[in-house]
Amino acid sequence: MSLRLKLLLLGLATLVLPWAGCRYAREMETALREGEQNSLQAVSQAIASSLQGRMDLLYREAHARELARIGPYDLQPVLLMTAPFLDGYADEWPHDPASWRYFAKDSQHRFGILTGVFERMLYVLLDVRDDHLTFDAAGASPLDSSALGDRIWLGFQDPEGIERQVFIAASSPGSVTARRIETGEYGQQTAVDEPRVVGALQPSPQGYRLELRVPLSMLGGGFGALIDDRDERGAAPVSFGTLRSDDLHTVGRLILAAPELGGYLAQFLQPGLRLAVTTPAGRSLARADALARSSELGPEPGILARFYRRFVDRPGERRLIESAAPIYDRDHREIIGTLLVTQTADRWLGLRDRALTRMLNFTLITSAVAVIAMFAFAARLAVRLSRLRRASESALTREGLVTTFPETTAPDELGDVARGFSTLLSRLNEYTGYLRTLAGKLAHEIRTPLTIVRSSLENLESEDVSSSVRAYLERARQGSERLNAILVAMGAATRVEEAISSAERTRFDLVALLASAVGAYRIAFPDRSFSTELPSEASTIEGAPDLIVQMLDKLVDNAADFSLPGATITIRLRLEPHAAVLEVDNPGPPLAPEIRSRLFESLWQSRGGGDDGRPHFGLGLYIVRLIAEFHGGEASAASLPDETGARFSVRLGA
Repeated sequence: MSLRLKLLLLGLATLVLPWAGCRYAREMETALREGEQNSLQAVSQAIASSLQGRMDLLYREAHARELARIGPYDLQPVLLMTAPFLDGYADEWPHDPASWRYFAKDSQHRFGILTGVFERMLYVLLDVRDDHLTFDAAGASPLDSSALGDRIWLGFQDPEGIERQVFIAASSPGSVTARRIETGEYGQQTAVDEPRVVGALQPSPQGYRLELRVPLSMLGGGFGALIDDRDERGAAPVSFGTLRSDDLHTVGRLILAAPELGGYLAQFLQPGLRLAVTTPAGRSLARADALARSSELGPEPGILARFYRRFVDRPGERRLIESAAPIYDRDHREIIGTLLVTQTADRWLGLRDRALTRMLNFTLITSAVAVIAMFAFAARLAVRLSRLRRASESALTREGLVTTFPETTAPDELGDVARGFSTLLSRLNEYTGYLRTLAGKLAHEIRTPLTIVRSSLENLESEDVSSSVRAYLERARQGSERLNAILVAMGAATRVEEAISSAERTRFDLVALLASAVGAYRIAFPDRSFSTELPSEASTIEGAPDLIVQMLDKLVDNAADFSLPGATITIRLRLEPHAAVLEVDNPGPPLAPEIRSRLFESLWQSRGGGDDGRPHFGLGLYIVRLIAEFHGGEASAASLPDETGARFSVRLGA
């Protein structure tokens, strides 16, 4: 893993700050929620205290303390959001089984009743179980006993407390109208339509349903229903319900909120708040709702706030907070109702979102800056390390060691490393310089003793010595000659460097120079063949002709050493734009790839065997490189394409 990637991963660790911010936001949200819950509890208790003992404000019938107690025949209408469509079906009614009241005579005679209030109307839904629905005879009088079918009686007290009754009789499914019975002169009874009570009747799999609407202005404190079930027209009915069967008087109450209660609650209403008053049994009496106006609390959260909510909100969390407070009577001994206050979370969520947005924006920007800064630092550090690596790789050149090192002026740890490398290279360069001059120094120091040895041997050879001694003198003479050849070879590089430094540049024809030199090589190496590939036209370059010949001597001598007798050595000159390329091809062993870059180094040689009696110190090709660089070029070596020999190339500046 690269250093930049490691530092980048380290920089990404700063993302723990936004995570910690989200955790902190959740804790802050919990604290805000608790504070809002306490505030809402205080509001609910204050409003409930204002309703203490106000039976007249809670219920339509306030003259009896027992209104707060629920009897078995009492009805508590639910609050409807919309007015149900009177069609005999229960689609628009709330699907809450706890809101139904059921009454039965036996297992075959029973019905359920659901009542609801919307605005100034009472809505009634009756679900009657009847195995055989019997309609009145079509066109018959509603009072004709022989034509009577199933009949539904509604009994109620009017606002003055007088008992009233209406009945529902239908000859077919569909819309129905209530009728009341009036007694005229001489006790004559007639059925009169009651247009204020309307509804619809529809059969059901278990019997039939009846849906009715009754104005609240007709009703007082009592309300009930009675079912007359007949299996056939005119038969004696089976009566059951919440009315007395003898006089149809109500036995149950209709517990309704006072008309002023909704307005009273509305004065405490604020955007995002909902107030509801329920009976002690939990049935709603009145409600004032402003939850939909929660947007008035403030502007809508921005895109960032909505995005941050995804990381803070808990799944399934309720967005409403509720608080309930009991409503007592005047003596504070009995609960007559309950006030329920509901508030949206928009108020404290807005506070949380604003704080969360500021905090996360700051932490994310801080993290981004930290990551960018760390990545930039890592990139700069990588560049500096790459510079040191390149400098260390290129410190060893053909000219020697490069002692100048980058980053040596830096005051940090990399600067210390660079200065250490620079010091090491300086010492190595001094030692390498000493080794380069060692050959010349040794040649100078050994030359005088060697001269003494050679003159002594010559004097001994002139004396009359035995044959055995003369054999030893011959060996000593050969050793001195070999040692002299070694001294000459050791001083060759020094002389070439001195010759190069003092050489004068002239313009000469390179083609003619090579042709003349090849003719001399044919005489000097009679056991080798020479082939030339020279341009037909002249090629004039600027340089030192003697050095070019000396360079070619080294190349030809090297080719002769590595080729067999009778082999053909090819000397080629190619002209390129602004350059002349001299190539010497000789058959023999190919060059290994690992030695091609070191052939032209000083004191390096790769001869493995076939000693010809001459010393080899790896200075010949080194001299070739020096002469090539003097002429603005370079020397290189490669195997022939068919791997049958080697090719040495020297590029000379034209």
